[in-house]
Amino acid sequence: MFKILTTITLLFLFGCDAKTQKDETVKVSPKSTQKESNSSTIEKSLSFTLNTVDGKQLNISEIENGLKFEELKDKAIFIVFFGYRCPPCLREIPILIELTEKHKDLAIIAIEVQGYDNEELTAFGKRKGINYNLISSDGSMNFISYIQAKANWHGSIPFLLGLKRNGQVSIVHTGGVGKSALEGAYHDLINNK
Repeated sequence: MFKILTTITLLFLFGCDAKTQKDETVKVSPKSTQKESNSSTIEKSLSFTLNTVDGKQLNISEIENGLKFEELKDKAIFIVFFGYRCPPCLREIPILIELTEKHKDLAIIAIEVQGYDNEELTAFGKRKGINYNLISSDGSMNFISYIQAKANWHGSIPFLLGLKRNGQVSIVHTGGVGKSALEGAYHDLINNK
């Protein structure tokens, strides 16, 4: 009886996420809020530093409804959370490579979340011919946890965030995306400054 109850409890807690089998896209529109001036209230902005596998640093700070990347000013940005063993993630790689070559005002930041360290991810990137920013989850867990909390992301991959050139989050998508959808997402980001 104990084994049956334990199994049912574990299935209930870990095996009942209906979101893992379907794609979800959310268009985000900025909230217009008015803040009252209060000199005793101090807002602290969060900031992160991510290191790419090729040694570049990306400095990120939180802004209202988005993220500001110091090194990627005036670019639309796709932040892609992916895994090296994830078939939909692997299908997106050639599309992301093509988008990077085609659109110089688009930056792609791909964060691998299935456990590759920098060395393994560097080799993976070379094998696949990846021409965009690759980041290992090693040393990036604070940023990943932040995104999980802010976007209500439960870990399903691929997971895409689309940021306009001003840093505002405009697209949140869980699941694989095809070429025409990614191209459309890019155009949405650059045309809605």
